[in-house]
Amino acid sequence: MTFRTPVLVVVLSLLGSGVNCLEELEGFPDSTLTADQWQQRVLDARRLSEEYVAKARTRSAGPPSSDQEDAEAADQRAMNDPSLQRGDMIVTSKGLFVFTGDDRKERTPADFSPVLEPHRPP
Repeated sequence: MTFRTPVLVVVLSLLGSGVNCLEELEGFPDSTLTADQWQQRVLDARRLSEEYVAKARTRSAGPPSSDQEDAEAADQRAMNDPSLQRGDMIVTSKGLFVFTGDDRKERTPADFSPVLEPHRPP
């Protein structure tokens, strides 16, 4: 008897949920499409996808950037790093610099002091 009750509850809940699923399907506009209409939708979607890919392949990414532009952009990223604190060192295309500014203010080139390389004997 104790085994029948849980089984009966599960069976009834499954039957009830099946009816709800059918009711939900009737509310969808796609549920009334014929096979030909559905096939046309698939073909239209495929055509749109192929057009998108074709446009993406012909679109150029713009002129490639020069090494100097890349270096300047990297320098700016290093100098504007929000995690910099007084005394931190950064390496740029122009050499090694120490951050001497206030870490709560906007960075300016004056916030960085160049690190002089030690004199090397010949």
